[in-house]
Amino acid sequence: MRPRVLIAAAALLVLAGVAGYLAWQNTLVPIPLGPDAALYVPAAPEFGEDQAVLEAQMPAGPGLEAFLANQSDLTVLTTNSQGGWVGQLAEGLQGTRHGRRWRITFKAGVRLQDGATLDAPRAEAALAREFQAAGAQARVIDGRTLELWFAARRDDLPERLTTWRIPGSGPFARNGADLARFDGFLHGKAGLAGLRVDTDPALMESRAWAQGIVSGRWAWAAYPGHVEPEDMAKVRLAPYDEVRLDDGTVWFVSRKLRRFNPERGPWTATRLFGVWRGSMDLPRAGALQ
Repeated sequence: MRPRVLIAAAALLVLAGVAGYLAWQNTLVPIPLGPDAALYVPAAPEFGEDQAVLEAQMPAGPGLEAFLANQSDLTVLTTNSQGGWVGQLAEGLQGTRHGRRWRITFKAGVRLQDGATLDAPRAEAALAREFQAAGAQARVIDGRTLELWFAARRDDLPERLTTWRIPGSGPFARNGADLARFDGFLHGKAGLAGLRVDTDPALMESRAWAQGIVSGRWAWAAYPGHVEPEDMAKVRLAPYDEVRLDDGTVWFVSRKLRRFNPERGPWTATRLFGVWRGSMDLPRAGALQ
């Protein structure tokens, strides 16, 4: 066989190998996602108890903002207690081996609080700012699938998706520091009609805070940290449980509030969906209007 033929054959083999390797690198590989149903276990209130509007007292700041956002605007992904990826709004996630191309498939039937159904075009518009900040080029593949392209490898995309929110996708609609139940939520109706958060700094003053606890005004209240001993003695006799969280936050939670299990580390991730009030002595849903 002539040398030129051998060289040409070898070159073709090299090109075929390179092409095969590039195709292999560009193949989409599914990222395992767990279901989010366990995050939204339905409440079990007795008759009328799901109409309660809770009042909580917490200081304004980034923590409160994150807490309220977690009730009204879900992220595309979240994590479970084992650290695995969970699809809140995403049904599927795929990434190439070179990490520059990703596909997100959104769940079917997700209703938003404005009456629209979540689809790929709506998600693309809602996440446009996040795409730009991450250097992503987005393209709608079909009604529920978005494809993202990055100039460089982006192995941290699943982690980023735990911070990318779709406005109006959660179980509560937000108006400032007030929450009102959204009955069209994917996992059903929340156990509370609403929540009103009071952030007035004057009410966090020790005597006013203690009097509010003793009178049973709050469903839960953050500890202001400077309550006089005689006032704290009254607070500890009130029908509240003291909950100390990993970040040092202390909450006094009404014993009539059922199944309230705050996330002890990032308490801002605490979900209100499965919580309900055990008595009917609180304002009803109309009080939020």
